[in-house]
Amino acid sequence: MPKKTKREMIACITGHETYWLMNSWNGLTGYSRCIKVHRLPLTNEEMDRAFESIGDENLCEDLWEGLRLLIEDFKNETGISVYTNGRSGGYIVMESRLNSRIRDGFPVRSEEELREISYEEVKEIFLTLKRFDQLFDDMVRVLKTTAAWK
Repeated sequence: MPKKTKREMIACITGHETYWLMNSWNGLTGYSRCIKVHRLPLTNEEMDRAFESIGDENLCEDLWEGLRLLIEDFKNETGISVYTNGRSGGYIVMESRLNSRIRDGFPVRSEEELREISYEEVKEIFLTLKRFDQLFDDMVRVLKTTAAWK
């Protein structure tokens, strides 16, 4: 992969999807990805099998166990927790810091904040978000694999 400029990385970071953390009333957001089945990159056949798998108690258990392990691996690699959020748990969201006393988290940064920090700090944020996107891709793969068992 060619080296990205600071400007390119900032554009990727500020363009990344975010979602409310816990509730919208606290004003806190985290980087996120939508995991609603109908919004995933699935063929119609894969989507049908995914919905059937979710309805099958045993396969659904296997699916959530596979997803839990991926999220646990992400936390072990990055030190950042990932949660499902939304009315029906339709988003995965990276924990964001509530205050400086909480060590766990990855705060959403504004473009202005990103411009003020070093290239290396921006790169670290960019690479962490790339790893988060890989987590999403891995979760979709687990869903496809589990749904194929149906």
